[in-house]
This record gives sequence, C-alpha cells and structure tokens, in this order.
Amino acid sequence: MQNEYIDKIEKLMNFYKYSTKLANALNVSRMSIVNWRDGANISEENKLKIDYLYYEKIYLPELENKKFEVEKYIKKITLKDYSKIIDSIDFIEEIAKYNSFGSLEIESDIKNNEFEKIIEGEYIQSDIQKRKVLETNNLYNLTKIIIKDTIKGKIKLSLQIIKSWHLSLFLGIREDAGKFSTKIRKIKDTNLTLTHPDDIEEELNYWIKNYKNISNIYDIAKAHEHFELIHPFGDGNGRIGRLILAHQAIKINLLPPFINKKNKALYYASLHKAQTSGNVLFLSWFLCKAIEDMEKLI
Repeated sequence: MQNEYIDKIEKLMNFYKYSTKLANALNVSRMSIVNWRDGANISEENKLKIDYLYYEKIYLPELENKKFEVEKYIKKITLKDYSKIIDSIDFIEEIAKYNSFGSLEIESDIKNNEFEKIIEGEYIQSDIQKRKVLETNNLYNLTKIIIKDTIKGKIKLSLQIIKSWHLSLFLGIREDAGKFSTKIRKIKDTNLTLTHPDDIEEELNYWIKNYKNISNIYDIAKAHEHFELIHPFGDGNGRIGRLILAHQAIKINLLPPFINKKNKALYYASLHKAQTSGNVLFLSWFLCKAIEDMEKLI
C-alpha cells in the first residue's frame, strides 16, 4: 500500500516538477513530500488528497487517450441483463445494505461492524453516538423503501419526493430536514458555483423536467453532476444524490453503483471533471465500474 502512494507521488512530482508546487496542491508542507518519499507514514486524510490529485492530474487525462476503450467498457456493462438479480427476493435487503453503508462511509468514520449492529438494533446508543445511529437507520430504511418503490414503479421524481427523502434522512437530526437551504453553500476544496438559494426551486424543477425520462448511463451521470451543482440542501446533498443514482439505475434495469471509501477519490475526481468540463464520459465510466463492483458483492 505504501509503495502504491510513493508511486503516485513520483508521478505527481513529474507533473508538478517541484516539491513546493506539489505540496501547495496537496495543502501540506514541502517536508511532508520529502518524508513520504523517504517512506514516512501517510495519514488517511493525506492519502485521499494524493488519490484525488493523482486521478485528476494523471489518471483521467491518460484515460482521455483511451476513449474507444472507455466507450466499449460502458457499452459492455450497460448491455448486461441484471433483471434476474433485481427480481431476486434478497435484492432489496442486500443492495440497501451495501448502498447505504458505502454512502455513509464516504462522509463519516462509520465502520462496517458498527453499521451492521445499528441496522440490526444491537448497537448500544449513547448521547454522543445518537446522530450516527439516527443517520445510519434513516439512510438504510430510506434506501430500502426507494429500491422497493422503484421496482414497483411507484416513484415519479418531484420536488415533494426529493424533499420527503431529505426529511426521512435527517428526521430527528436537523431542524431544516426536508427544507431547501436558505444560505450560500460551498463544496470544500473546489471553486464550483452552486445554485443561489433564491433559485433552488426553479433550478430543481428544470432538473426534474430534463431528467424525468432518463434512458442510459450518460443521462444518469449528467443528472448526478447537475444535481450536485444545485446542492439544494444544507447537508446531505451527496447522500440524496446517490439515492437518486440508485433509483435511476434500477429504473433502467441497472444495478445501483457501489460508491464507498475505496473509490471515493475517483468518484469525486470524475464528478468534478464532469461538472467543470460538461463531459460526462468519464463519470459514466466510473459509474459502470461501480455497478460492476456492486455485482461482485451480491
């Protein structure tokens, strides 16, 4: 694992030329770069920074030269017949577990054994852990409902549906549960311009009109990057966005993408590229990789 990061650092050094420039890009000291190259331990936070920068500056640009292979892979995954899996009696339970745990793992320090105990009702709740317990149960139960209702064809995306999902997600956690943000939001470490609070409802109505009839993975990728730019809520936009991903994937007979801590950096880099360039090819490719990961799990 350590060698993997040393290799990424060396490739980033070739890109930036100087350790001071790389240190600035990673928001660390120059000596950190020197120490890492000499074999010093790298924290999980800094591993994520290295991964993200590597994917953004090295991996995705290299992938641009393999457009034919990328498109071929996307076609292979999206033409698979997942109907037998989706129709399986165990599908809802299994997908809900993997989907909700992965989504939580991206944004929190929850461990798999904690997650399992919480959803099985075996976790000893303290006041300090109350939010974690509520967030886990709320997301897991909401995910099951969304998957079940999607399979039955009961869901038609609307402002009310999206608000109700947010309410269910943050019930007992946030006072603004189910309400659009009234404040300017920012995404950490990006210069992305998010929808102004006064325009959220209008922009989200436009989003619903454009993506209510998605038919392929490219539509899903475009809908996702656009939704995350609207960023309608004060918190939970990523989780709501990934719930929409799951709903839309099942709607066109695909498995929901498995997005978790392991592919978090590539997810964010692919999403950011789509949001800044308007090109969703590589986000679509990432989603197909994540769909394949989900297939391997179940």
